[in-house]
Amino acid sequence: MILTKTIRKKIFLMEEVINFPTSLLFHHGYRWENLPMVPYSDLTGAVASLVRKGRKVIIVTGFYVPAGTPPATETDGPPGALILAEGLKLLGMEISLLSDEYTLSTLKAGFKTLNLSEKDIPLIIFPLEHSDLDHSRRTINEEIESPLSIGFVRELMNGRLGRGLTHLIFIERVGPNHTLDSFLAQERLGKPPLRDFEATLPHLLRNRCFSSRLEDITRFTAKTHFLIDFGKKWNPSIETIGIGDRGNEIGAGKIPWEVFKQNASTNREAVFCCRVKTDFLISGGISNWGGYALLAGVALTMGRLDLLEKVTPEHEGAVLDYLVRHGPAIDGITCKQDHSVDGIEFDDYMKVIERIKEIVFE
Repeated sequence: MILTKTIRKKIFLMEEVINFPTSLLFHHGYRWENLPMVPYSDLTGAVASLVRKGRKVIIVTGFYVPAGTPPATETDGPPGALILAEGLKLLGMEISLLSDEYTLSTLKAGFKTLNLSEKDIPLIIFPLEHSDLDHSRRTINEEIESPLSIGFVRELMNGRLGRGLTHLIFIERVGPNHTLDSFLAQERLGKPPLRDFEATLPHLLRNRCFSSRLEDITRFTAKTHFLIDFGKKWNPSIETIGIGDRGNEIGAGKIPWEVFKQNASTNREAVFCCRVKTDFLISGGISNWGGYALLAGVALTMGRLDLLEKVTPEHEGAVLDYLVRHGPAIDGITCKQDHSVDGIEFDDYMKVIERIKEIVFE
């Protein structure tokens, strides 16, 4: 299937909407934190990749929030992953969802409210390295401390769910920040600003998973980045898509470290920005919006606009409410079980999704 000029224009408009939604939201004081990522966003490339090659896909999500009891995951990520999984399944692709134990209950709640079956869309739980939170295998991302994770990736790629895999999609999935090797290996114009990097990111702060508040959540994060680090070695034909909104998500490694240092809105981005790159990166003010836009682009190209008809405020509101109450999922900005995503109230959050639908159906 070919992305015609009209389809490409609509995908471009959707990408604008998810990255610059201020005119829709009327949040005059809100500062969008994804702006350094926007020039590297390639929604069109991601859509084309799925349309041309998508047959078997694993979608990875889950961002641990270190607040409240029991531990919870963000309301950003799982909703987008669920709608994307359901839609791609209806388009004839073989889909699995993957996360760690902290997001399992949220995904299961999503299955229940969407009437999805694990028989049709398997849930894969990526194991944590050790039961002891303070064990070095939980707190260190180096390969030598990760035998369980690497072994799991090997078995997954060689097993039923991994054989013939065409795509890995990461949506709002935190990944480790930079090491010296990853920093030096990035594609850039000119010499890498080594002195600036070493001053900003001391050795003890490298290769760790951070929230946007610089909370170290490494021990609460299964090492799903090894799906790329090792999965592509064992299956080099896999294409990868990363969807993020701040830079600490898997996929942001496509962006040179100094871009976050020079253009971010706070001094934290250069510390937490993720080192793991994907073949395609989708940036959005909220990652869920990127998931909806990706599905909309694929459905548009494949002539299946009917998949978007059920995406209504009533339907999405019911899903979010159920995830908050039964997930439990919490707003990653407010750290509360609010009917909101990344601090954006639901009605405003839905304006962007509804605008995506308007573009597709116009």
